[in-house]
Amino acid sequence: MSFDVKVRERILKPVGEVFDAVVDPLKMANYFISSASSPIEQGANVVWEFADVGAKVAIDVLKVRKDSEIVYESSALGQLLRTTITFEADGSDATVITIVDSSFELNEEGVKRALGQNAGWTYTLCGLKAYLQFGINLRTGLNKRLTDV
Repeated sequence: MSFDVKVRERILKPVGEVFDAVVDPLKMANYFISSASSPIEQGANVVWEFADVGAKVAIDVLKVRKDSEIVYESSALGQLLRTTITFEADGSDATVITIVDSSFELNEEGVKRALGQNAGWTYTLCGLKAYLQFGINLRTGLNKRLTDV
C-alpha cells in the first residue's frame, strides 16, 4: 500500500510566468536550487545542485506541457518517486501550482520521507511565491549558523 504527498499554493502571477520560473534554472536559483545542468525539458536528464547543503539530485523529465504540467522521476530519496507539477490559471493574474509526489510506502520510513517531502515542497512553494510576487530570495543566508551572527 502506498500514498502520495500533495502541496499547493496560489501565486499572484500569470501562469506563464510561474511556469517559466519552474523550468528556468537561473530563476530557480532564486528560490529552490543553486544551479542546474539544464532547463527542465521533456526527455532531459537534469542534475540540480544544492550548494548550501552539499547535495545533488538527478531527475529524469518524462513530460512537459507548457504552462500546464511537468512530470519527472528521481531516486534521490532512496526510492523511485514520480513528481507531477501542475499549473492552473486562476483568472488572468494568478496561478494555482500543485505538486504531487507519488508514491510513498505506508510504513515508518515511507511516512518519514513523505513528511520531509511535504515540508520541503511547502518551503519551495513559499520561496517561489516570495520570489515572484515580491522579488525576495528566501534561500539567502539559509545555511548561516546562529553562532555566526
